[in-house]
Amino acid sequence: MNKQIICMFSGQGSQYYEMGKELYEHNEQFRYWMDHCNEIVFPLIGTSLIDVLYRGKRKSEPFDNILYTNPALLSIQYSMFKLLKGMNIQPDFLMGYSMGELHAAVVSGAISLEDGIRVSVDIAKLVHEKTQPAGMLAIMGSKSIMIRYPDLFRNCWFTAGNFQENFVVSGLPHTIENLYQNLNKENVISQILPVKYGFHTKLIDPIEEAYKQIFRDIKVVSPEIPVISSLQTGTVRELNGDYVWKAIRNPVNFEQTVERILETEDYAFIDIGPSGTLSTFVKYILPSGSGSISLQMINQFGSDLNVIQKLKTCLC
Repeated sequence: MNKQIICMFSGQGSQYYEMGKELYEHNEQFRYWMDHCNEIVFPLIGTSLIDVLYRGKRKSEPFDNILYTNPALLSIQYSMFKLLKGMNIQPDFLMGYSMGELHAAVVSGAISLEDGIRVSVDIAKLVHEKTQPAGMLAIMGSKSIMIRYPDLFRNCWFTAGNFQENFVVSGLPHTIENLYQNLNKENVISQILPVKYGFHTKLIDPIEEAYKQIFRDIKVVSPEIPVISSLQTGTVRELNGDYVWKAIRNPVNFEQTVERILETEDYAFIDIGPSGTLSTFVKYILPSGSGSISLQMINQFGSDLNVIQKLKTCLC
């Protein structure tokens, strides 16, 4: 296959208990890197991430403790990327979604794995201690719904545009619950995401100074793999703390970013995240007749090993 490869990294909301469990049990390389990440995470959170993910909770139970979900998502996606490289699949570009921008920075080599995990845990602690609880709602419909029902959205913030018929809003928990109930009455499909804090809104502004203080001690170098920016045109020149802050504070422009990429040539998009949602978003964005393809590595619905084999068949 001669298409350039873009690996995509998802953020909060894509996590679930037992993500990657089949790979952990049956793939030596994936298990090695997950155990390596666990050794770094353990002293920071005071427990085994492997135990949290694979020993106790069922996949259907809500996984929304950010102290665990933040490092878990980074660990899973770092290990998935190592598995991909072990299959001799080398990406030409990386692209992050929300907190996935930090994950892309780590995989690119701009930030070390140890520093990336520490930052992800520190952010989790900061938002838990310094911000008020919030909620996120993914809505199946055009953003024009917000104009059609202004009263319902009055106390909400637009936080992500995923594709033409899918976007995300945030707000205080009771606001999101009321919006969910009222949209249901209007036959508008929506889903409350397992995210309990107001990323991409002013609700996380109280952590800004403490966050930037943390990043002052982080060594940042030039990325070994170019990282496509969702905040600006082109690739990111410096994946520093200011950039990552903007990525988790400003709305996510996923649809616009992918559309901009597709103006250049055809690509193979690979979703490194555990749920496969980014690959689904891309499929909805791809124009009719496009030569680009969108693939996922794993998801919560099928056999991880079979999905990995399908990916390998498509790319090799």
